[in-house]
Amino acid sequence: MGPAPVLSTAEEDRLQNWILSKAKLGFPMHPNEVKDAVQKILKTIGRINPFVDDRPGNKWLHLFLKRNPNISKRNTEIISKSRASVTESAIREWFSELRTFLENENILDMMNDGSRIFNADETGVRTCTKSGLVLAPKNYKNLYEIASGPEKESITVLCNYSASGIAAPPMVVFPYKRVPKELALTVPKGWAIGRSDSGWMTAATFFEYVANVFYPWLVSTNVMFPVILFIDGHKSQYNLELYEFCVEKRIILYCLYPNATHILQPCDVSIFRPLKVNWREVCRIYRQKNKHKYNTSQFLSTIQRSI
Repeated sequence: MGPAPVLSTAEEDRLQNWILSKAKLGFPMHPNEVKDAVQKILKTIGRINPFVDDRPGNKWLHLFLKRNPNISKRNTEIISKSRASVTESAIREWFSELRTFLENENILDMMNDGSRIFNADETGVRTCTKSGLVLAPKNYKNLYEIASGPEKESITVLCNYSASGIAAPPMVVFPYKRVPKELALTVPKGWAIGRSDSGWMTAATFFEYVANVFYPWLVSTNVMFPVILFIDGHKSQYNLELYEFCVEKRIILYCLYPNATHILQPCDVSIFRPLKVNWREVCRIYRQKNKHKYNTSQFLSTIQRSI
């Protein structure tokens, strides 16, 4: 009864599959994310609808859930800091859920091949690093060092490694509306550069990395599909376009256990600290050999020597 739904059955099936898949992989969605996705779909196809600015309201969401009973609203549990601490049993439960998921998908054998298991994470790299301990006269208080660039400037670097120890091409994200031509010309072979207003990874930038960098690299290196890519749970990059691309290309994005990336995430545990130690050494040598001010045009060629 009543008017036909704004979205077709096929379009609502897309939404339903996306919502359910995200929840199973550790990325439960907020209702506003669903509304944002519908708004983007309607703006893209230009379909006439009764919504304000093409964005549905709570009534539409209520009817959508009624038409799709496999999805329900669930309250998250509020827990204290002491209960939020990571425990061995919680981590073991996460591994158990991962195993169950892989068994249900009939791809558990993938975990025996390190070349098909990946972890990607981004880190902020300061362009003006501290030198650390230096030599100076005893009891000398006024010890300064002239900064080679903006003291708090940080550039985002997305790193991606397999369990077999192979590095996939990284992506460097700059805070630009448009990447300057002279900067684009300095990109090392096989690397990627992205842009965002904040300089941090966004949904569009992460999709660009997976679709245009990571997937072609997997194909060119003859990695067997499907592959699994572990990422942080706080990321908002897992949008509808990325979900459908990954389903088609057999790339599984799986969420690491929350608040435990300092234990479980290989990039945090094994990669970023030595990378930044090496980066400080590279910057120290750069400052000794160059008198002119450091700028982003030198960043790519410099960071390449650290990774």
